[in-house]
Amino acid sequence: MKLLLSDQDNIHLLFFKSRIIPVISGIILLFSSCQSNDIEKINTVTTQINVPSQSVTNAEIIYSELALTKVIIKSPEINRYLTIEEPYSEFPKGMYVQFFDSTQKPNSFIRSNYAIYNEKTKIWVAEHDVVAVNSEGDTLNTEYLVWDQNTEKITSDRFVRIVNKDGIIHGKGFEANQDMTGWKINQTSGTIKVSNEK
Repeated sequence: MKLLLSDQDNIHLLFFKSRIIPVISGIILLFSSCQSNDIEKINTVTTQINVPSQSVTNAEIIYSELALTKVIIKSPEINRYLTIEEPYSEFPKGMYVQFFDSTQKPNSFIRSNYAIYNEKTKIWVAEHDVVAVNSEGDTLNTEYLVWDQNTEKITSDRFVRIVNKDGIIHGKGFEANQDMTGWKINQTSGTIKVSNEK
């Protein structure tokens, strides 16, 4: 059986084909493109967000050698980022590092309000109100200090100040052993106490 369409029906069918179908197709394309854009945006945002692999609060890390404690590191918060090309640990609330001598006696410390540790190179960067004190009471103040665990040296290329029994010394650039012994300052200035000889 053949279905015959009147002229009126043909007009409606042509209107439907020429107007409604393109509109519906456009809506479908719009939603599909929005969806792919949203997925692209989500992927972009999630790759930019760096989420720690591990987070620890009130942490204490002990480094020992031949059953002797060499270093204890304490921090209110540690965030470790291990799934990236250059893994690192961040200490957003600062750290306190205590060094010990061969008799297990504490002989120096470093304190800072922020720090980062590179897991591959074993280099620490301490920033913001950094203080280092040795067994003689020599006190270093700076805003930036690098501690290299491999060489057991601490260095800075920034402004430093050392206060000791002889006076106050300022300078730019600093180097010492990690226990703050054998220190030297570049571009020095300051006040030195001189005893009167009789």
